[in-house]
Amino acid sequence: MDVLDPMISRFFLALVALIPPVASFAADPGADALKARLIAHARTVTPEDYAYTRTIRTESTEGNKKEERVIVDRWDPAKPHDQRWTLVSINGQPPTADQLKNYARESPKRRAVHYGRVAEYFGKPATSATDAKGRTVFRLASLPKDTVVASGSDISANATGELVVETNSGTPFVDEVRFVSTTSTRVKLVAVIERFEAVNRYKMMPNGKPAPVESSSEMNGSMMGKQGIVRTKVSYSDVRAVGR
Repeated sequence: MDVLDPMISRFFLALVALIPPVASFAADPGADALKARLIAHARTVTPEDYAYTRTIRTESTEGNKKEERVIVDRWDPAKPHDQRWTLVSINGQPPTADQLKNYARESPKRRAVHYGRVAEYFGKPATSATDAKGRTVFRLASLPKDTVVASGSDISANATGELVVETNSGTPFVDEVRFVSTTSTRVKLVAVIERFEAVNRYKMMPNGKPAPVESSSEMNGSMMGKQGIVRTKVSYSDVRAVGR
């Protein structure tokens, strides 16, 4: 899961959705070879491969108070490093000078979502099984450092993951990545994430490299003693391969 922009939520942010329950599992004897193939393929994908427009819809609730926000920005690796991220709009309006300034200040921390991170997720031991739909699912009882970062804090140590493999495209790839917290996590002393569930989805592109489609999450927690829920949905459009 990638770095979560402070602009998107007062409590914590997530670029990822509720994890659906996984039905009865059976052992998958070909998992080791499949995992090696998935890792090798993922390592061919970098943030430089695709440009895209990102739409982030965030709904945060604190007691009877509800706040919604929609942020649209763009990632283009073909541009100079300091121009790759562009803020397009906030709540349907052009950004103000202050909003552009704040966005630019956070840009060095902003990581482009890309399929290549799947190889990093396999940095921890993974077990495998076949779900009710016949798909191979790799389970991660622990996550590598910086896999899930919320509001500048790494909560990976308190989360697990599942990687769902799609094989219908010819080249196997992970089309769904799920994360769920296993215990509450204190964030920067003033906030506590009590429950976190998320998913990232990818699709295979014509050039043989997967690109992000959407991510969503739901987070329950408290900030300075006040309970809140943050739901975030991120969609990617205008996805374009960038020649290098």
